[in-house]
Amino acid sequence: MKYYSLINKTDLKGNYGQIAEGLIVEKQSKFISYLFKIENESQAQEYIEKIKKDNLSARHVVYIYSYFKDNIVNIRFSDDGEPKGTGTKAIYELLEKECITNICIVIVRYFGGILLGAGPLSRTYLNSARECIDACSKKEMYNYLDYSFDCTYNAYNILKNRLEKYIEQEYVIIENSEFKENVTMKLKIVDFEYESVKKIVEEVNYGS
Repeated sequence: MKYYSLINKTDLKGNYGQIAEGLIVEKQSKFISYLFKIENESQAQEYIEKIKKDNLSARHVVYIYSYFKDNIVNIRFSDDGEPKGTGTKAIYELLEKECITNICIVIVRYFGGILLGAGPLSRTYLNSARECIDACSKKEMYNYLDYSFDCTYNAYNILKNRLEKYIEQEYVIIENSEFKENVTMKLKIVDFEYESVKKIVEEVNYGS
């Protein structure tokens, strides 16, 4: 099954590090939404806590986040006191339908004094999330395999040039390079290019 993350359509990177944001006013209530790209749960919690701290007078701070770990999509959410099923339920269903993960959505509600009712409230939260999601582009997530090796400094320079196109396409990620007598490289290689990249490394190392 394919999963997707979200990336900026613009260069927006807000005060909290959000890649998208939105504002909906519904019957005098303000719904301020933020979308973050995350890799793990601790990143999501850090964003949530910062927003809560800066919005102590808000009636509700609703959030949902999803991250991919050990081939499993993990989802956590809180409706923060909103009636059951009105905060994140529809957002959860949207993320599942679109196979979107590695994101955190936080929606701050400042109550305007008028009750919306369950249906309109749920739609407003969903539309707040959609506003952020629609401001981003979907990007397929890849399954990476680890690969470590040692090489000479000369081979290292050759390999960086030979692997440039793979790096640009994010088929190869240089996780770490340790420079001592030789160079120890740790790569993450997308599974469908693993053998091709490994062959390049072996060819360069053999010829160095």
